[in-house]
Order: sequence, then structure tokens, then C-alpha cells
Amino acid sequence: MKSLLAALMLVASLITASAQTPKQPSNQPTEQAPHQYVQLVERAKKGDSTVSFKELRRVFGDWQCQKHSDAPDRQAMVDAFEKKDYAKAVELVEGVLDYEYVHRGMHLAAEDAYRHLGNTTKADEHKAVAEKLLDALLTSGDGKSAKTAFFVLSIREEYFIMSQLGYKPSSQALVSEGDRMFDVLSGTDSKTGNQVSLYFDITNFFGGCDSKPKPKP
Repeated sequence: MKSLLAALMLVASLITASAQTPKQPSNQPTEQAPHQYVQLVERAKKGDSTVSFKELRRVFGDWQCQKHSDAPDRQAMVDAFEKKDYAKAVELVEGVLDYEYVHRGMHLAAEDAYRHLGNTTKADEHKAVAEKLLDALLTSGDGKSAKTAFFVLSIREEYFIMSQLGYKPSSQALVSEGDRMFDVLSGTDSKTGNQVSLYFDITNFFGGCDSKPKPKP
């Protein structure tokens, strides 16, 4: 009986000691979830129709500032297209799109190359993405004010929108409102001759990564 009691007391003491011993920190690194941009791209590649291409474009700049990989060699891709080496071209353009999936022109180039190779499935996939990116750009705002500015990723997109709307730009101004930066393009409506001005939100690329507004806690 005494031996049984002693054994029980020993077990109880070991349990108590184990509970009181602080756990040692794990040396295993915590795996972080992929950036939202990466997640959206992967969903888009799988044909997820619920992906917001407006959001995809909006988070691209933040990912671009955080990533640790260099941009792929675009010149090799251009050379392949110029040589009409479409097999090499699609290989290289897909690599560029892994880095810059929001580039509508690259998807159109990929569509063209795949059609030359007779791969209509892949060609149609890239055409669909290009159309969704175009819609996301043109419906990102109406440009009538800073609050409803078009969200653009480059100056090229500003002039593209002006052209799409039939506006001939004549001047450009840089303005700020809060922590956002805007280009204001003024010009003439080619149909009516009226003077027009459009706001474009350029915060995503203006001034480089150090100038981007920090996320609110």
C-alpha cells in the first residue's frame, strides 16, 4: 500500500513539474501566408470567376514593394516575338506574367503567340484576362474628382483612358489630397470641343516604394 501511494505521489509531482516548466521557444520559422496579390493571381489562373481584378490591380504595388525577386528578362521575350519564335515567346511571356500579371498588354501578346501555335484554349484564357483587366481599369472611377479618380498603374494608362473617351490631352498637373497623389489631365473632347479634366490616382507608383502611404494599424 505504501509503495502504491509513493508511486502515485511521484507521478503527481512529475505532472506538476511538467506543467510549471516553461516551454522553450521553437526554432522553426513561422510560415507566412502568401501576399494577397499572389493569392489572387493563383485564383485567377485557376479560372476563379469571383476574383476582383480591381483589387488585384490595387494590391499589385504593395506586393511589388515587398517581393524579393528580380524582374524577368523582358528583352529576351521581345527578341523571341520579333523572331516569331512563338514557342519560346510563350515560355518567356508566361514568366513575365508570373511577375506582372496585371499587365494587360502582356496577356494580349500571350494570346497572339498561343494563336500562332494553334493553342486556342490558352489564347482564349489570356484574352479573357486582358478583357477583365481592361474593365477593371475603365470602371475604377469616373475621373471627375479626386474621390472618384481612375486608379492607374502607369502614365501610359492615363493617356489610354483619355484616348478611349475621345479626349485630346493638352496639359498635366500634379496634385495631392490627404495621403494620395493625383495626375489631372486636361484637354478637349474631340466630339464636342468642350474642355475636360480627369483625375488619375497615381499613388500606387508615384515616388517609389518609400513614398507609399503606410497601412493604418
